[in-house]
Amino acid sequence: MNLLEMVAGNQIEKTGEIKKLTIPGSAYSKYDVIAIPLKYLYYNDQNGRINTAYKKHKVEKGELTPEVGDSKYNEIFEGFIYDSNKPKMIDTITSIKEKNQQEPGVVLSDGRVIDGNRRFTALRRLQKESGIPQTFNAVILRLDAQLKADEKKIKEIELDLQLGREERVGYDPIDRIFDVYNTIVVEKLMTKEEYKKASSAGNTKGINRDIRLAELILKFICIISPGGDAINRFYLARDLKLDGPIEEIESTIDKLKMKNKEAITDAVLVHLAVTKTDETQKDSTRGMRDLKTNVLKNPEILQYYLEAVDDNVDIFIDWFASNPIQSASDLKKFIDQDDTLNEAVKKLKKSTKSLIFKGQKDSERRKYLIELEEIRDNLDNISSDDFSELTADENIEAKEILIEITDILYKLKKELKI
Repeated sequence: MNLLEMVAGNQIEKTGEIKKLTIPGSAYSKYDVIAIPLKYLYYNDQNGRINTAYKKHKVEKGELTPEVGDSKYNEIFEGFIYDSNKPKMIDTITSIKEKNQQEPGVVLSDGRVIDGNRRFTALRRLQKESGIPQTFNAVILRLDAQLKADEKKIKEIELDLQLGREERVGYDPIDRIFDVYNTIVVEKLMTKEEYKKASSAGNTKGINRDIRLAELILKFICIISPGGDAINRFYLARDLKLDGPIEEIESTIDKLKMKNKEAITDAVLVHLAVTKTDETQKDSTRGMRDLKTNVLKNPEILQYYLEAVDDNVDIFIDWFASNPIQSASDLKKFIDQDDTLNEAVKKLKKSTKSLIFKGQKDSERRKYLIELEEIRDNLDNISSDDFSELTADENIEAKEILIEITDILYKLKKELKI
């Protein structure tokens, strides 16, 4: 099946609408929008927005073969899309029901949907609900997802349309982190600079941080689910809602200069796994923030941390080696069934809580040192590229603020005799 040939043979119709689209290496910028019956379309199994969900399905039930129409493949991927953001999906269904499809999608000539997964899903659901055949308005591109050269172009188009436009709904944080890491490090499909350009990121700092976050997540996965390629179990990060707690500790762990940095990292990640087994621990991000602020950032407390938790951390790592976790529910279920592990959970929590409490008592004395570290870290995350879209007046204001900061630092250094 070739949709472009079907357009040429008048088997499917043009809507009369034109969509502007920038395709790498193509001189064309205006494309006809075609009304494509849903039976000729299928979801993109390489879409970054649902990649972790598909990874989980492949581990649990095997790989799927793309198939157009009312297929099992499309039914499963429809579920991925719907579950990825139900409120937004309901809004899209309501909007299309009331106003029809407002924004054209993008598909390949074999029917693969590159942009417009939510709209495609909404139309599929409306077609089932009403029994009336629906069409997906989209431009059709002469690209082949199986060709490496075209695969890169397709990824650039996807990033531009899904991340580079203000009106688009952003990726789930874990899916974003995975997509950056998978595209740049695993598949080596794009460089950091190319990804930055395609996604309209201001600079590569955020991309570099996403790669570091992915590496920390993979380290966590290697602890709780060792064996095989951890990238295939990245879905655990989304199931366990790791984005908040991992983002909370990444910068601090990255900046650790101690010789036992790896052992400290393992201990922190085991502690994170333990917090995910506790139903009374509603906010693991806050828990990791307490650990970061009162232990990891306090050298006097940190030196006792490993000594206090090391034996229990080893118990967990050894246990996970024999009982690798395959789902978020496994984590709590398996620990509840093991008395030795349950005892280790209590001891680890008690030791960590005690050190956090000591750090909190000490934090008032160290209050301004902690604030100074946070100011340093915040400034370190700012790049000159971040100011590129400021107006002339805003640039002047930014320079004045930098001068004020420099003056404050000069005065403070002078008073501290630095």
